[in-house]
Amino acid sequence: MRCRTVDVRAKAAIIGRVAPRAATRTDSRLAVKLAALASFGAAIVHFAVVPTHWQEWVPAGLFFLSIALCQLIWARLVLAQMTTSVLAAGIMLNVGAIALWALSRTAGAPFGPHAGEPELVKGADLCALLLQIYVVMAAGWVVYRGHHSEPIPAFGNAIVLLGATAVVALASTVGVASGLQHGHPDQAGAATDHHGPNVGPAEAHHEHAEPATSPPSVESIGTPAAPMPAEPLFPRAEQLDDAHGDHSHAE
Repeated sequence: MRCRTVDVRAKAAIIGRVAPRAATRTDSRLAVKLAALASFGAAIVHFAVVPTHWQEWVPAGLFFLSIALCQLIWARLVLAQMTTSVLAAGIMLNVGAIALWALSRTAGAPFGPHAGEPELVKGADLCALLLQIYVVMAAGWVVYRGHHSEPIPAFGNAIVLLGATAVVALASTVGVASGLQHGHPDQAGAATDHHGPNVGPAEAHHEHAEPATSPPSVESIGTPAAPMPAEPLFPRAEQLDDAHGDHSHAE
């Protein structure tokens, strides 16, 4: 009896050690990891666009900085506490960011120096958008599943995590590279005006001060002067007559 009791306790201890490991390999837990990974990538992209937005308008830079910090904190928090409230907070945060992005690219930002002017869609925007959409999908899946998660094989879990890490790394790299070149659509045109890209204010004023000259007309040009006639090689007939007459008078 004592041996059986010891065996039962040993089996219970082994099951207790293995159960937590097996519990971490569920579809819900995997979805949470993927959501945290995507949120981390979106935060990196938003951190990259902070300097350019800060130069355009300081409140815009603070806004993107706050979004990046919230996404970074949520990515760490959801791994430690997979609760409904934390998941719902992540969903609302990313849905709000997606809605604001769609508004700024269609009707323009509701406030700021470029209010009402639609912004250009760039690589950083698309990368952050896709990552945020995946956060919403993964977190929504976990909320929908609730406590009805199913275990998944360890090999499949590792393959999905590896592939997701590669995708997020690629999207973050492209987003950061594009975010450093982020700009407003009228910034390129503001640098150049109708005077040309390299004409300064003084040169432009000088150009306006000079009156416009019309092309010379045909009449003002005139016809080229005819060459002077050359002296004849032989004297004219009148001159010859005069010469002969003078000679006769002389005689």
